[in-house]
Amino acid sequence: MRITVIAVLVSLLAGAFAALVLKGMIWITDFVWHRDIASSPLYILAACVAGGVLVGLTRRGSNHVQTLEEQIAAASDPMKEQQRTILMTALGAIFAVGFGGALGPEAGLIAAITEISVLVSMILARSADEARTIGQASISAALAGLYASPPGGYAYTVEDEGKTGWQRALDASFPYLGFVAAVAGFVGFKLAGHVLFQEGFHRLHLPHYASPGDGSDLLGAFLPAVFGALVGAVFLYARAFVSTQVERRITSPVLQSALGGLLFGAVAALFPFVRFSGHHEFDAMVAMGAETTAMALIGIALLKVLAMVLCLSTGWRGGAIFPLIFAGGAAGYAAHLLQGGGEVAVALAAGLAAATTVGMGKPVAALLIVVFLVGTQTWPAVCIGVAVGLIAARFSPKPSH
Repeated sequence: MRITVIAVLVSLLAGAFAALVLKGMIWITDFVWHRDIASSPLYILAACVAGGVLVGLTRRGSNHVQTLEEQIAAASDPMKEQQRTILMTALGAIFAVGFGGALGPEAGLIAAITEISVLVSMILARSADEARTIGQASISAALAGLYASPPGGYAYTVEDEGKTGWQRALDASFPYLGFVAAVAGFVGFKLAGHVLFQEGFHRLHLPHYASPGDGSDLLGAFLPAVFGALVGAVFLYARAFVSTQVERRITSPVLQSALGGLLFGAVAALFPFVRFSGHHEFDAMVAMGAETTAMALIGIALLKVLAMVLCLSTGWRGGAIFPLIFAGGAAGYAAHLLQGGGEVAVALAAGLAAATTVGMGKPVAALLIVVFLVGTQTWPAVCIGVAVGLIAARFSPKPSH
């Protein structure tokens, strides 16, 4: 009962903290990009480089060699050092998203919440198991609020390679605590969001779709799912390659992130749509898809992947889920145009679900998150996308979370 109460209370705070960090991301985004000159290529390049430098500065203390005096000071006051780590991690996530990175906010939030759970565990946990429980509950809570999906946030924390979410839940000491924590985090996020945000959660709007009920429309989901899965695989291979090259050649985190800002900024200056997570830009992409070609949509998907790889491989704190949804949706739409028939909503749902499944490496979490984002009307197409994504994931590098 004691650890349950602690985990639930920490989850409420984690949800509220996630809303606060998200508000910081929105504030920086508005400050940087809501300007008359924000559409200028030179401004875009300069803003991305500045963002890269700021992100690098927040990473500088994480992997530099400390002097003996610094190590002694940190050891003598670990609470202060942990508070500093929390601040730098949160700022890194805020800068990465706020300065236009082709990233979702989830990974930065996970990193910050993880550090908070470490701080809480230092104060309250009596064992390693209790510390692990607090950590998993906190992450589940933050993601449940961010995705507006308690099941998705819970599945993300318990799902692992070689085990389903249900097997991990049965193995856990508190099999239902993770879901309770996710609900608590969702409540904390909503309560804080009611104060911090003027608008509610932005769901993805697919074109109107009415299923005929006989499954014939789902035949049009397989090619879009294949296209989406290929996009997810390209992302994983490209990220593994670029990350290795960056780590081998550049040791300074500031230089790594600044270089990422320069390269990403150059791409964004030419193709401004690659900026941001793609969550709020998804609707515009769908509207444009009806008036463009399949090759243009494939180019949009690949450019989004390139921008995402440049950011993530150079230390920009962020996640790949929302950008993969955007890129997978564009690839699915391209497949829809190539096959010349079927429902657009089915193609979009299958493509984005496949890309997300491959990129996340967590099929149950991907299924639950996507269904909450796009609604249940296309869930059969989402399931087809997840199934094809699972096949592609077997032949792709493991995602870096």
